[in-house]
Amino acid sequence: MKNDLKIAFVFIGTIVGAGLASGQEVLQFFSRYGIKGFYGIILCCIIYFLISVIIVNLCFKNNYGNYNAIIRSVFGERLGWIVDLILTLFIFGSNTIMISGGGAMLNEYAGINKTAGIFIMASLVFLVAIFSTEGLILVNSIIVPFSTSIIVILGIAVFFVNPDYKELISNIHISVPPRSNWVLSSILYASFNLTVATGVICPMISEGIKKKHFINGCILGSAILTALAAVINFSILIYAPKSFYTEIPNLYIAKEISSVLPFIVTCIIWLEMFSTEIGNLYSLSKRLQGSLKVSYTFSLIIIILFSIPFSFLGFSNLIKMLYPPFGVISFVFLIGCTLKYFKTR
Repeated sequence: MKNDLKIAFVFIGTIVGAGLASGQEVLQFFSRYGIKGFYGIILCCIIYFLISVIIVNLCFKNNYGNYNAIIRSVFGERLGWIVDLILTLFIFGSNTIMISGGGAMLNEYAGINKTAGIFIMASLVFLVAIFSTEGLILVNSIIVPFSTSIIVILGIAVFFVNPDYKELISNIHISVPPRSNWVLSSILYASFNLTVATGVICPMISEGIKKKHFINGCILGSAILTALAAVINFSILIYAPKSFYTEIPNLYIAKEISSVLPFIVTCIIWLEMFSTEIGNLYSLSKRLQGSLKVSYTFSLIIIILFSIPFSFLGFSNLIKMLYPPFGVISFVFLIGCTLKYFKTR
């Protein structure tokens, strides 16, 4: 059970990030579809269950040491090189987004100069990531239970503060007309999250943890992620339409409920950025280590040094540029993994 929890925490911590913790991802991919957003969350959960088990089985069967190995195996050398390059650029982009966002939050909420904030964020993640798998597991084992608890507490508070929640949700279509393509939105959301998680799962299989713990951990992590998304979606719908037009929906909701919760929510958003960034660095460093035949630490230093300049492009600009195409490429990658799995069974 202990190893199941370790994998679950890493799986959750890699996927959650600032987008889910802030509520912005849930708003964009689920809440905008009204009640059908809950159907989308369930579909997302099913995809998490099925594809994470497929990825784990492929990694153990073929002993993939990083995501490059699984990409080349699925797509072949020629096409695999292109897919690998694209996904590496996207994960690198996600890496710079987290550094940029972490620095921006230190600037906005702690009054630290933005440049200094970016360097502080980069330095802190380096100090943890240098411990490789141990650092990855440790930081997620601390951050994930804390952030999960706060999100659940926020959801419970919303429930009790709004006893007429059924009427509020049933009338959501009046204040915010829902969109229709919730299925595609859910598939794209699940796809890019699972692709990022693959980059972390692949190198972890060499750490001596049995396959059953990876499968149990991914399933447990998927269930918790689904519950979190449902709680956040519920809260956003209750406070619609105002919650639809804020940069950080969870922070807006926290301000409506308590004077203490906003500070705590701000902290968990930053912590989730931190944990996701550890996962990104771990994934990229293992990828670079395997290709260049250099040490993990050297790979880590190279990635950090290249990431810092790009972090100054800005948090929101980076998200707009990278996230939409990442979902499409990730979907193609996961379809390839699924076909590979059934062909080699």
